[in-house]
Amino acid sequence: MKRLFKEKTFCYLFHIFGIAMFAILFYYCLGGTGINSTELADEHIYFKSDSLLSNAALICLALLALCFVGRLSDKLKSKKARNTVLLVICILTAAVSFYWVFGSKSAPQADQMFLCQYADEFNRGDFHELSKGGYMARYPQQLGMVTLLRLLFAVFGEGFYPAFQYLVAAMVPLLVLSGCQIVRLLSEESTRAEIFYYLFVLFCFPMYAYTTFVYGDLISTILGFFGVWMYLSCLKKFSPIRLFLFGLSIGFAVELRKNMLILVIALAIVTLIKLLFDRRLKTLSLLAALITGCSILHLAVLGLYHNAAGEGEPGVNAPAIPALLFIVMGLNDDNGFTGWHNGYEYLTFDELDDNVAMAKEKARQDLQLYLDIYKKDPDYMIDFFVRKMNAQWNAPMYQSLAMNDYVKEDQLPVIKEIYAQGALTRLLSLGMKLYQLLMYGGILYLLARHGRDNVRLEKYLLLIAVFGGFLFSLMWEAKTRYILPYFLMQIPMMAMGLDELTTRLLETCHSFFRNKKFTP
Repeated sequence: MKRLFKEKTFCYLFHIFGIAMFAILFYYCLGGTGINSTELADEHIYFKSDSLLSNAALICLALLALCFVGRLSDKLKSKKARNTVLLVICILTAAVSFYWVFGSKSAPQADQMFLCQYADEFNRGDFHELSKGGYMARYPQQLGMVTLLRLLFAVFGEGFYPAFQYLVAAMVPLLVLSGCQIVRLLSEESTRAEIFYYLFVLFCFPMYAYTTFVYGDLISTILGFFGVWMYLSCLKKFSPIRLFLFGLSIGFAVELRKNMLILVIALAIVTLIKLLFDRRLKTLSLLAALITGCSILHLAVLGLYHNAAGEGEPGVNAPAIPALLFIVMGLNDDNGFTGWHNGYEYLTFDELDDNVAMAKEKARQDLQLYLDIYKKDPDYMIDFFVRKMNAQWNAPMYQSLAMNDYVKEDQLPVIKEIYAQGALTRLLSLGMKLYQLLMYGGILYLLARHGRDNVRLEKYLLLIAVFGGFLFSLMWEAKTRYILPYFLMQIPMMAMGLDELTTRLLETCHSFFRNKKFTP
């Protein structure tokens, strides 16, 4: 009981932060929406005010529909029936993913194109980009993605980027499967929560749209989801195979997208807190697997390119851009686009001849200028961070079209209509707006409902990662695409929250009509 009480204390603490965050997100989501311009080449987010009454009506209608779905799902209580539904959803999501890759004809541009170009150069033995001033030297966090692309291009042909797109499409069912198992473990086999999860993941448009994005955003999230499934499974019933797969998947996820370090931090926090009160070997082994998986794969990637350009380890003798420059860039307000990329980090580093010490000092000076502005004008500071938050967390399409707008061939008719920003796109945008409202509202209800119940911190693992992502997004360069992993991490918790909410609504209605007395 003493151990549970102490762990429960940390659960209470997270509830305070979690409820505050989701209350803020739900509040702003009710009042407005961030959208991309009809000119998809403009990736910035613009805002339009929403009708509070219309959004409330949409939520009510959606909850009624979910109540109906929940009643139907009661007929699928057997494990065999639910596994059948899972198989169908995996097949459907895979089919839509492959259809989108084949039909959208979206090609790499900007950083995606650079990674493909350098992967080909590396395969030809040209490593000059790892030299001082080179793109890969300045951004060594991209080495994991370049290595994967090198492997694919070696097998399927030079520059054949569709190989990566089809690989991601093929891995989407792994995301579905992992999320389902997470829901089963955290909801204690709630049939309604599981069916809701299937519904939400099936109609998650950004997930499909980002299958064509030749970058680590989606593939790293899929691997991260699988790692969380293995982690939770090991906590319930230890298995050496699951432990190995946990460390391996998380290590690969981080190498393909460094932002997944936030999930690693969440895993470390939960594990270390559990170790404070329960020094079981399986918990200690999970921490060891986490550290080992991330470390070995990181060292393996660095070792692969050690001295490749004749200048030592990437990011050491060939210096990388310091993180502080990205943080300062995230505080710019150029043209009202809060924290958006303006080239500050690259231009500053370039002007200082890649001198890390001088770059850090320049960043500190510029950071102090921003802090002085905030000190003199707190209202501006609040307005700035509210706008920055909304640009990332209140744009329900998550730049899914704007980030994949370089189309090289004629698209299939349905996808072409979506890219044309017509009626179908408006319908998708409305659906994703409702999706986001249900997500924030459902998770807020889940946290409020269980403020005094949950005593196992691992139940909040995904939300702890989302909270870390929320703080990171306020500090780092702003871009809605960066929120995609945290958006996907919320889907299992959204399903559980709406399961609880619809169950309570049905119980309340039944109680009302049962107790109501009709008099002649």
